[in-house]
Amino acid sequence: MKKTVYYDANCPLCRREIALWRKLSSHIFDFKDVHQQNLSSEKRAEMLRLLHVQDESGQWHVGLNANFQLWRSHPIGWPSYLLSLPVFYWITNKLYNAWAMRRYNKRYECEQCQL
Repeated sequence: MKKTVYYDANCPLCRREIALWRKLSSHIFDFKDVHQQNLSSEKRAEMLRLLHVQDESGQWHVGLNANFQLWRSHPIGWPSYLLSLPVFYWITNKLYNAWAMRRYNKRYECEQCQL
């Protein structure tokens, strides 16, 4: 069984990044567009805000930790081990979350007004 990556296929940057990971790690991951999943509007919004990975045991990895799952599947992901050290993790996680929320708000804030 593979890990499953849930991503925003409407995001050009996300699509480019997932295209790279498909080439590097498609033997480890399945990739699913959040927009194509049968989710409540609240769950869809949650999953569009941050990258989600579900591992083989059913455990969810969200945001920066989901990215670490991808990065650690390939030798180019060695920086994720350094970034997971507490002193670096705190700032990296803050930066990732700020970027992700900015991306989400820029792309979807008008849709949220309609909910």
